[in-house]
Amino acid sequence: MLMRYAFRKAEVKNPVVILPDGQAAVAYLNGDGDYADRERHPLPCLIITDLKMPNLDGFGLLEWLQSRPEFQRVPKLVLSASGLQSDRVRAAHLGACAYFVKPNGLDELVKVVDHLDEAWIADHCPLPQSA
Repeated sequence: MLMRYAFRKAEVKNPVVILPDGQAAVAYLNGDGDYADRERHPLPCLIITDLKMPNLDGFGLLEWLQSRPEFQRVPKLVLSASGLQSDRVRAAHLGACAYFVKPNGLDELVKVVDHLDEAWIADHCPLPQSA
């Protein structure tokens, strides 16, 4: 809920898919079940994961992504409450391009999402130019 708010408040123009846990992310990326319709559920041009997720944590998701050649070129970012250096190193080893620590306040989270939009989303997920 907070992430949805932060993306909306930061006025991210790109479509954003927020999934409840790592297993749902794998199902989405695999195109399983309801996610098989790629018109409604397109593959992402950028993946942002938390480390602390139920069912399959962010490290598990990064490991799964690392084993899938079709996602090799998709940038993977971590947005986590953990500031531990060991988590940063492990995430990088598993293919994360960048690691951001979630701030405590909502206004600061919106600033982080705004930075993600400017520095990553806009570069890797350009929107079509309007005619």
